[in-house]
Amino acid sequence: MRITQTTLSRDKQGREFVPFSVDVRYGTGEWRADDMVGCAYRGSGNLFIKSGEVYFPAARWLGKNVDAVAGACQPAPARS
Repeated sequence: MRITQTTLSRDKQGREFVPFSVDVRYGTGEWRADDMVGCAYRGSGNLFIKSGEVYFPAARWLGKNVDAVAGACQPAPARS
């Protein structure tokens, strides 16, 4: 797993998160970068993983029936 940003981002609710990426390699094949991307929230430790254009709680990959979370891992617009 790679942390893809050195500073924290804030979502629209002001919660801090850091994006990550998971690279994979099967057997002796080539590494495939960014096979899975997501973010980890500071404080709560909640993990979200992108599927298509939306982010789901990581529990989905453990067989849990969970819905996508609107706004997860999405930085708030920059203030001007």
